[in-house]
Amino acid sequence: MLKVWGFSELKPDQKIIEEEIFDIVKKNYRQFWYTPIETPGVERNEVLTAKWGGEVWNQILGVYWLAQWASDLKKYSLHFDLTVPFARYVLDYRGELTFPFKRSQIQKVWRWERQQRGRSREFYQADIDVIWEELEWKDYLFYDSEVINIWYKTYLEIFEKFNLNLKIKININNKKIISGFIGALGLWEKFTEISIVIDNKEKISAEEFENKLIEVCRDNSWIISTEELVQKIIDFTNFEANYENIDKLVNMVGNADLQSLQELEKWISELKTVLKNAYLLWIDKENIIINLWIIRGLDYYTGTIFETFIEWDRKLWSIASGGRYEDFTKHLDKKTKFSGVGFSMWITRFEDYLFEKMDMEKQAKTTSEYLIINFEQTIEESLKLYNNLSKTGKKVEFFPESDKLKKQFRYADNKGIKYCILLWEWELEKWVYTMKNMETGESEEISL
Repeated sequence: MLKVWGFSELKPDQKIIEEEIFDIVKKNYRQFWYTPIETPGVERNEVLTAKWGGEVWNQILGVYWLAQWASDLKKYSLHFDLTVPFARYVLDYRGELTFPFKRSQIQKVWRWERQQRGRSREFYQADIDVIWEELEWKDYLFYDSEVINIWYKTYLEIFEKFNLNLKIKININNKKIISGFIGALGLWEKFTEISIVIDNKEKISAEEFENKLIEVCRDNSWIISTEELVQKIIDFTNFEANYENIDKLVNMVGNADLQSLQELEKWISELKTVLKNAYLLWIDKENIIINLWIIRGLDYYTGTIFETFIEWDRKLWSIASGGRYEDFTKHLDKKTKFSGVGFSMWITRFEDYLFEKMDMEKQAKTTSEYLIINFEQTIEESLKLYNNLSKTGKKVEFFPESDKLKKQFRYADNKGIKYCILLWEWELEKWVYTMKNMETGESEEISL
């Protein structure tokens, strides 16, 4: 994939692959009735910055340069994700939507960040979300499992489509388990700082990880030593949890008040419910693992969180991620209370990986299946044949001029077209044409 100033530019063979990926994604999203929507590429700055404030200014691309004579355009920017525009969309159309509302959205987004492998300033996201208005408390934990199932199913079909011998691991956690564990240790006021350290665990050495935790947790007022607290957090993040043993986390806390332990047990049970439903829906146990250091979306996700990596290539970052959130629209309208769960597929990032791994020359041989050779003497009947084949859905081309046969064959070879159709003048009398297999060189006569 070419990058022009960090913006993507695809060659024809790459674009064909991208469209085939979109076809698989759309099919799976629609199979489970996630309604497609589209929002403008441009949003008001007050909407884009409502959630994260000034931090977003380093990412968004303003559009005032498109028409500086229109001063109000200085109030708009290209959207940097699809979630914030979706929140605005829900508020605008809440009277017309049926809740829980299941939405899918595939669009480009733009971020002003340093260009590098797996990161572009312009890229496609493919999101699904299901949200509901909390007029009364509902957890709808089934939806956590459903979106994970759709995500997993979609990637497997993409791998199969392109004959890729790849495996993915869905890493799952629950933000409430992390907060419950830290709270039970008596470190609740340090939750944000500890979360940031845990979030960077895989990016730094074990020694750096420990030192950063010591720095955050150092306080003479703790009942137990800083070293003991840090060791408990390290043990927590290193714990190889699964459906059968995750309840042991409660024992790892040590002495804690009964309420804190009960809260931790509750959130562990919530995660187990999501996992159980995921197993029942389709996902093999070996392909979805609990990772207690997954803590993405520090100030956004509030419950189940999940992230997917291609096995053996963690340097690519995640290729899809998501989770559960509460108060979805409160930053735009404090009177509303929507919650939901969803995920984003980072399609452009995933394509970068595919284009590196795939035989692009082989994949490009999917444009047309047939080329009708242009003979001046039989052009009328050849065009009729071209018309009839195209009506049956065949991928067919007609060479635009009556040129040397060798040149027309070379065109077919260069494009990977498998069959050439030749309608000689003498064949019209027999009412047949010749089908030449360009891979084997064999020919056969076929009745018109």
